[in-house]
Amino acid sequence: MVRFLTGMATGSLVIFTLWVIFWAGQLGRPHPNNEWIIESINYKREIADALSSPKIMVLAGSGAMFGVNSTYLEATYDRPAVNLGVNAGISLPVILSSAENSIRSGDLVLLPLEYPLYNREEAVSSSLIHWANSYPITLLQLPLKRAFEVFAKTSFTRILEGYRGLPEGFTVSGDYGVQHQNEHGDQIGTERAQREERHWNFLNSLPAETYGKALRDGSFDWERLRRFRDELLAKGACPVFLPPPMLFQRSYVESLTEAHFYETLPHIATAEGLFWVGKPRAAMRNANDFFDTNFHLVDEARLNYTKQLIGWLGSQPMERCEQFYRSLTETS
Repeated sequence: MVRFLTGMATGSLVIFTLWVIFWAGQLGRPHPNNEWIIESINYKREIADALSSPKIMVLAGSGAMFGVNSTYLEATYDRPAVNLGVNAGISLPVILSSAENSIRSGDLVLLPLEYPLYNREEAVSSSLIHWANSYPITLLQLPLKRAFEVFAKTSFTRILEGYRGLPEGFTVSGDYGVQHQNEHGDQIGTERAQREERHWNFLNSLPAETYGKALRDGSFDWERLRRFRDELLAKGACPVFLPPPMLFQRSYVESLTEAHFYETLPHIATAEGLFWVGKPRAAMRNANDFFDTNFHLVDEARLNYTKQLIGWLGSQPMERCEQFYRSLTETS
């Protein structure tokens, strides 16, 4: 029996080792699902790097890409503006690090982060699996449990696709990519009249989110956000956290867990030393204001949401932001 169990253990270890080697061999290779994301990140970085400071930088996932009218921000505050929002699924560490080298002294950084990004243990998305396999440095940025989960959820098919790389002559097409972004990095072509039946059907098939429950079972990633805050303040920039636009569901007010999450998040963030403005419930909207997912606004609603942000920020957002962080050091 001992010999049998030893043989089983040895065999399992050999199989696992071979699987790890097979998986590791394709790390770092491009994948079609990542191309629109990396092209968009590079495009938006180029815009940001070409702008003079002080400027406004919007940093989040695709909710910001679809939700913020950077032209209106620029005109309101008389500062150049760039929208760095791309895809929330690639994880908070990747999103934050993608902007760090473009932030300069005097920059105002607006962070309408999608709610799962606050959760250190948010569910591993297919976007993250594709991204981390092509950009394995991501695995070092993630908590160990999530990094292992990415490995565990990388399928045999995805590994084969990694070895194949990009098909010859591959170009980005579809609804997302630089071809659908303007000179500020905002998504274009999102008017209600351009919303197709497939977009509407998918939007209405989405269940209510349970971010409150997920965070009750997980943990806030305040340490990472405070570290990012400190890096920006050291540069002379200032981060502001705001609620993202999101499709309203009745459970967000009827469920005690979900309602508590949205009501208390601004207060918790403030207590953790982050400058937060706005109310999550006020940023929620009905389905007709969304294009194809529960975070992607149609163009008409984008302007309204941007005006809402400006109302929360006030006429002197940089001064308010700097005063908030100064008060932290004065009372510490």
